[in-house]
Amino acid sequence: MRAEPHPWLPGCFLLRDTGAVERLEAFTRGDLIVQDAAARLAALATIENGQERILDVCAAPGGKTFAMAIDRQDRASILACDVHPNKLRLIEAGAKRLGLTGIRTAAADGREHHAAWSQQADLVLADVPCSGLGIIRKKPDIRYKDPAALAELPLLQSRILGNASTYVRPGGLLVYATCTVLRAENEAVTDAFLRAHSDFTEESFVLPAPVGTVSGHITLLPHRDGTDGFYICRIRRKP
Repeated sequence: MRAEPHPWLPGCFLLRDTGAVERLEAFTRGDLIVQDAAARLAALATIENGQERILDVCAAPGGKTFAMAIDRQDRASILACDVHPNKLRLIEAGAKRLGLTGIRTAAADGREHHAAWSQQADLVLADVPCSGLGIIRKKPDIRYKDPAALAELPLLQSRILGNASTYVRPGGLLVYATCTVLRAENEAVTDAFLRAHSDFTEESFVLPAPVGTVSGHITLLPHRDGTDGFYICRIRRKP
């Protein structure tokens, strides 16, 4: 396996054969996680000082959950949720391998409200189910998905985003993400949410160069950014 420093993501390497990574002693020891550069950027988009309570509403298999925990030196309390209990075991196993003690898991449907979590989180990440067209170069069978099923996704995504927003404390942060490039699943969802929720507003953020300053949201593209196709939107709840 060949590894080389990523040209513009600090602390990251490009691996040319990720299929062999689980056999590395460094992987077993918990020294590294594997994710696309776009997923790394999504985790970076969540960072700010003072985040002690984090909710990841669609967390499995856990890559962004782990990245957020590592970025905060495992000092934040992170609740990682997924609708499938068996996928939560993947998160728990990954956290154990990495030695992360601040991650808890819970089986929860992102569309269903949990009153106990209302306005309790400093940060909520909603990396919602999507068409996955942004990773078609890695999973070409995605092109055979049923178009009728894909057409229903924006409604599901909107419901998850709306529910996730209720967990953000006043002044807290909400980050919406997908691994697709379709406006119907990206800008259309976040724009509709912002029109319906006057207490939330898009917020600029900064990612490593050459991406740089982002005015609220960005669609990453493989041919331009060298990442998966990915959408990130950073939204602030007004105090």
